[in-house]
Amino acid sequence: MRPIDIGLDAARALRSPGPGRVLAVFSRALYLCVPGGLVALCSSQSPRGPLHLRMGALPAVRPGAQVLVTPGSLEIGEEICLLTAPVWSPRLPPASGLIRARLHARDWLPSVGPTLDLAPGRDTGLPPDALSALRHGDLIAFAGLAGGRGAGLTPTGDDVLAGVLLVAGALNSRSRSHRRTLRRCAHQAPTNAIAGAFLACAARGRCIEPAHALLDALAQADREATRSATSELRRFGSSSGQALAYGIRTALLELPSGAQRAAAAVRRPDQTRSSMMNTSIG
Repeated sequence: MRPIDIGLDAARALRSPGPGRVLAVFSRALYLCVPGGLVALCSSQSPRGPLHLRMGALPAVRPGAQVLVTPGSLEIGEEICLLTAPVWSPRLPPASGLIRARLHARDWLPSVGPTLDLAPGRDTGLPPDALSALRHGDLIAFAGLAGGRGAGLTPTGDDVLAGVLLVAGALNSRSRSHRRTLRRCAHQAPTNAIAGAFLACAARGRCIEPAHALLDALAQADREATRSATSELRRFGSSSGQALAYGIRTALLELPSGAQRAAAAVRRPDQTRSSMMNTSIG
């Protein structure tokens, strides 16, 4: 078998040879734990993504099945996948474009928060403490409060956080301390291994292709392209695309203009743990 394409982070994970296993099996994707990290083996119906290795057809395997990474190939079940394919590596738009996009975000991007079921009980949006943290540029606190909330293989709160990390990274791409803060956000979010791997990609400025199409359309101030990209993104997954769009919108509207300085300020570990322990995770 030959893949259609492979995401940059998947390509890097598959450079480390050795045995691995199938973590989860779905109709359009198999999630693999290999020596180099996590890889999502996807069908051609899935969009390009940083951890995606897209195939024309997926092998029939069960969770727990053994896989083997060798130089130049991936053995899974009875199949051998040759790792020769175009590598997909997205880029974030320039900060200047997204700064201008703040003017249009409220009108051009629909508010999808009320349907996301992020908070415990009857509330369905982000908890007030999370929004307050975002408005103060405290991304570490926001990650602890939003991460892991909601249902799904990648919990809804993690998808929202991924959208926020993409915008925050684009707005402050030249700051090394800010990039370290984004990586810490992904690492400290209270979630599962699969969601954590995608958050780590978002912290490095990489997400699924429809999310990047939306960011590019916003940065170019193209209203029709923004509407089209939003529609395409919201079709991804049961709620993941919708939550990503909400995270992008929320970050554009709520992150302060001085977010680079504020977000780079790291809270003390005991404060972060206290915030996470005092918050119910849905």
